[in-house]
Amino acid sequence: GFPPAKGGPMFYAENYVGLPKVLERLQFHAAETKKKLAENKTLLPVDYFEPSKLLMECVQAEKAGMRKQVPLGVPLVDAVLNYKKKQGGASK
Repeated sequence: GFPPAKGGPMFYAENYVGLPKVLERLQFHAAETKKKLAENKTLLPVDYFEPSKLLMECVQAEKAGMRKQVPLGVPLVDAVLNYKKKQGGASK
């Protein structure tokens, strides 16, 4: 796992891999899984590769330039959640 001192998986994804890359790979694996399920009906359906709404919102926010407005040391995911809270609808 990720030790707390290292920031956790979202810190790693945001700062080292990039949230757009994580989203792209999750979408790829979700599509591959759906294709395999369609070909083989004996497999159990899984949805753990489906990207979360929050991840998609973070990628949209990053593309819209929100990262420049977020203070240093504040994760983009926290900024998006705070923005959603202020707007009246936090992501699930």
